[in-house]
Amino acid sequence: MRRLVVAFVLVLLIAVSSLFAFIWARDVFYVVDAYRYRLTVNYVVDGKPLSASGVVQETIHKPPCILLEQTCGRVSIKGDAIPVPFPNGKIAFVLLQVVDGHRITTGEYPSRALPTESSTGKMSAPMHQEFKVSADSLPNIVYFPNTNDPYSMTIVDPDRIDEVGGPGAKYLDATIAVTDEPVTRVITNYLPWHSTFKSRLDPAKTDFFRYVQMQNLVSYLRRDDL
Repeated sequence: MRRLVVAFVLVLLIAVSSLFAFIWARDVFYVVDAYRYRLTVNYVVDGKPLSASGVVQETIHKPPCILLEQTCGRVSIKGDAIPVPFPNGKIAFVLLQVVDGHRITTGEYPSRALPTESSTGKMSAPMHQEFKVSADSLPNIVYFPNTNDPYSMTIVDPDRIDEVGGPGAKYLDATIAVTDEPVTRVITNYLPWHSTFKSRLDPAKTDFFRYVQMQNLVSYLRRDDL
């Protein structure tokens, strides 16, 4: 009886290990495309232009579906949110992905503005050609009234950027262009607590809804999926 149980456990472990190995392998080997892009966000402050930008690397995985999966594959990204230093000394941060006003990641990336080949799904934009990013694909903008206090984080509507940049600040637009420049790594220069924040995030300091929202938003200040 004991041998039978041991044999059953071994078979189960092999089956589970094989499944995990398959899932891992399909994400690694079924890569449709990989590229870097520069996202540039444009503002005007008291009639003077103000732009900020950052480079992100993105890899698209599209493996075959398993059984009843309705959505297959994932997007891997590497890079930092874009700091936007305003003349009044305040800094806003444009995240790496769109998160809804509450707590859920919507799955939208600014890279949606780049043209793709319908037959392969590969990005087909010429190097350095700029494309306009729609409002739906613009990542969230967040602001920390106290940059030393991650719990002070607020979401800022692009049309109300004057609440951060001052009464003369206005959001204009955002553009994206494929590039071969290095990935931007600057966020810890502005928010040194970022690398340890999630491990120290205490749900007792805020309500659960806010706690989950902060977890998601902080995840898109820096990503290193690759």
